Amino acid sequence: MRIDGDWEGWLGFFLDGVAAIAEEAVDSARKIFALVAADRERVLAHAASSVSSLRLLERLPRQPIVTIALVMQLLDTTKPTAGRAVDALVDAGVLIETTGRKRDRAWAYQRYLDELRDGTELDER
Repeated sequence: MRIDGDWEGWLGFFLDGVAAIAEEAVDSARKIFALVAADRERVLAHAASSVSSLRLLERLPRQPIVTIALVMQLLDTTKPTAGRAVDALVDAGVLIETTGRKRDRAWAYQRYLDELRDGTELDER
């Protein structure tokens, strides 16, 4: 195509690729939106939910891995309140502890991260 000067063919090929990627991006965005909405409903229905846990949930898409210190900063709150917000999201099944330690722990919004990663894995040969 490039050597023969078939610019229309090359442009069509390129635009087909752009359209396919755009469709995948829209599909991913819809899935992520549905995931966050379902998790919001889950947190609202959970007995331990609070305003702080809901505020934290709303910040997780921009910051899907958190520590207590980071939650304190994100919510502009105290350590006990940050800990309760994290605990509520863990109890609701939204956050997962990732370090396995007793101190300096981190939690991940794992289903969100998995959805972002979906379709980006390299095939292992």
